Amino acid sequence: MGTVLVAQVGVAQTAKPKPKPKSSTKTAAAVWTPDVQQTLGISASDFTVSGLNKLSKVQLTMLVTAARPDPKKVLLTCPASGTVPAGRIRVLLTVAGDDSTGAIAGQIRTAVGSLSGVDVVDVPANADRVLNVVIQEQTTAKRTIGFTASYLTGTPCTQDVAGKKTNVELKGTLGSYTDAKGAGLAQDLAGMLDQDLQPLRAPKPQ
Repeated sequence: MGTVLVAQVGVAQTAKPKPKPKSSTKTAAAVWTPDVQQTLGISASDFTVSGLNKLSKVQLTMLVTAARPDPKKVLLTCPASGTVPAGRIRVLLTVAGDDSTGAIAGQIRTAVGSLSGVDVVDVPANADRVLNVVIQEQTTAKRTIGFTASYLTGTPCTQDVAGKKTNVELKGTLGSYTDAKGAGLAQDLAGMLDQDLQPLRAPKPQ
């Protein structure tokens, strides 16, 4: 009887070996960078919401690298940065969201078109810069109390992959404005865009 008990204890000991202690080295967590926004279109505020903060730094780097076009396989053609001082900058404007009457879109179009040296165009191929706007209505007790305009600027480019050309957009400035009546959104967006266009207005280096 004693021999049997000893055998059982021996089996129990060999069946549950102690796991080897894992390395105490902590894996570096992923953090947002401007490169993440440029390549993946994820802002700093959306980084955690999108769950990217749960990746390791190495995993995030691999994701960004995979999303970035291979320059050896992809030819990307974009407008030249910098125009002659007398040149015109063509802006493609898109407005979507809670703007059923089109009034806010009209105000934004007028404000952008009034900027010095800016022409508003309707075709990506004719544009030097893109301004995408989404209007969100703010309500309380079914009453409109204001509007928020989320915006994203971009540079329209042509991507050539194995002879097949497609229109792509390099993401730029991302942000939002809120106004109680909505009328001020157009001026806020025009002021932001005016600053965003400064590099295009800079004289070309000799």
